[in-house]
Amino acid sequence: MENKDLRNVTSEFQWTGRPRTVPLLIRLRILFGGFLNQFGWLFFGFGMIFVWLFTLQADLTSWFVFRGTLETAQGSITTSRKTNVSVGGSKHSKGTPVYEHQYSFTWGNDLYEGTSYCTGGGTLEAEKNVLIEFPRGHPKTSRIRGMRRGIVGLFGLMPVIFPAIGLVFISHGFRKGLKAIHLLAFGQLAEGKLISKEPTNTRVNKKTVYKLTFEFAASDGQTHQAIARTHETKDLEDEQAELLLYDPMRPAYAVMLDDLPGRPRFGEAGTITTGSPAGAFTCLLIPAMSVIGHGTWLYLKLFS
Repeated sequence: MENKDLRNVTSEFQWTGRPRTVPLLIRLRILFGGFLNQFGWLFFGFGMIFVWLFTLQADLTSWFVFRGTLETAQGSITTSRKTNVSVGGSKHSKGTPVYEHQYSFTWGNDLYEGTSYCTGGGTLEAEKNVLIEFPRGHPKTSRIRGMRRGIVGLFGLMPVIFPAIGLVFISHGFRKGLKAIHLLAFGQLAEGKLISKEPTNTRVNKKTVYKLTFEFAASDGQTHQAIARTHETKDLEDEQAELLLYDPMRPAYAVMLDDLPGRPRFGEAGTITTGSPAGAFTCLLIPAMSVIGHGTWLYLKLFS
């Protein structure tokens, strides 16, 4: 541990009522670094690829748009083709291809066109008669009976799970980061003694996440506890007493220094440091690539 023993720490390390200055690079590293944030951004960025490919092309509205009384009309196929999408495949077998059928029909004195999709069935001959259905009074919203209006059905919602999981990790990591920044600025330094280590039901990279509970004496004369949950426990078990920061007004609001990205340290003059500046920029790579990449795709999709 790079921090000095608390018995030898000068008063500059302790909270004097004035907030400490937390450098921008340290804030960025805490907010975007660490396993929770990096895994979350990676999962979110990767998962959004499948959202664009499948969810945005899924038929998510027909289940309620086509409820109730439907009107029908005779239509004819204009073009029919096999798409690049297959459903139900596995690593041992190919899935069933999805086919796209464009059609036209007349309702009243107006000509309407539309596109429907189905899994399997092959292509249809041009000018083949098909039955078109649409909600009463809304012929612009139509489909070939027995088919869907998107390349995939509600199955297309499944990819949303992946970026959603990523956002959960990002949210948790961001809240933890905001808490750490607050305590770096206003917190009181103390030593915590590990009193329990309990395995949780969560595993990360095939490693069990443990709940580590530390006990410390606060300035109010009472004993309080600080809790850390991590699958990398080595840095929190390498000293008889680990340094932590707690809020003097709420001692239970505490964080272990070795549980933070970059493991912030206090310098001789009370300044806060954490590794090299390169570490802060490195932890921004995955979030930046995710935001810029998907933002560019969305911009081109909407305005090109």
